[in-house]
Amino acid sequence: MGTNILGLGHFLPPRIERLGVQRPIALDPIGPSALAEHAAEAALRRAGVTKDEVDFLIFATATPDVAFPGSGCFLQDRLGCGTIGALDVRGQCAGFLYGLMIADQFLRTESYCRILLAGAEVHSSGLDYSETGAATARLFGDGAGVAILGNGAGAGVLAVDLHADGGEYQQFWCEYPASRQHPTRFTMENLLQGGHFPRVEQDALRRAGVTQLESSMRRVLAEAGRAPDSIDAFVVSHLLPDVAAEALGRLGVPAERQSIPSQQHGHIMGAALPLALSEGVESGRLGDGATVCLAAAGAGQAWGAAVVEL
Repeated sequence: MGTNILGLGHFLPPRIERLGVQRPIALDPIGPSALAEHAAEAALRRAGVTKDEVDFLIFATATPDVAFPGSGCFLQDRLGCGTIGALDVRGQCAGFLYGLMIADQFLRTESYCRILLAGAEVHSSGLDYSETGAATARLFGDGAGVAILGNGAGAGVLAVDLHADGGEYQQFWCEYPASRQHPTRFTMENLLQGGHFPRVEQDALRRAGVTQLESSMRRVLAEAGRAPDSIDAFVVSHLLPDVAAEALGRLGVPAERQSIPSQQHGHIMGAALPLALSEGVESGRLGDGATVCLAAAGAGQAWGAAVVEL
């Protein structure tokens, strides 16, 4: 029994120019569950699966609708999926890969038959658009991607490789609001210092990211028993597009088999990989049976890779 990818869907809000770059920006006051609802409807339609057939939901996001409950609960309600379990995954940039591993284990053990795995982010409402923060703010975008997964005899998910290094968290993080701070999670001083905005050490993130992505892709390809030249497409997500490009260059992947979501849309963390997969299928670049290597690295630090067959 394996894990099959039954259908994919994505949703991007309108592209807006900010700080000299075009990015998909959610202008309405909505959270990631609203974006994921549109992507999920498309994914269900393409999978030929009804909302009543979904028996578990996993939501990867670093920008939840509210502090709690999780965005998975909001999406479950929006879709009308009854009282199925809804789990949020905080894997940041690698969140979709963490969710994929969880879903794969549930399906292989036949705990569930149909799992909706969503990745969605609304970064735009939490960025510093001043001159001080512009270099970081212009790197992000908003969007959603969804995969409908089911157990079956097909190849589907061939291998997943996951890692994290919490000791390097300050290279890419957002500190406030913080429950570890007492007696209040957020003060006026924190606000004035910009502690509620993402902070990025780009040079350190660049050095770490290339190594993380390359090594994880090599490991997962070996586990799947596939050589780089046998993979139809590589989808690699990183805050800095040149990091993804360098990692792919080290594997000798030609440009025509590369997909780097942050080049086109900005960094959309947990949404980047499923969104790019869905775009590839919709455009015809990725057909039935295509083998794809997915990889992501960033905040946490968390990173990983997977090999999947569509």
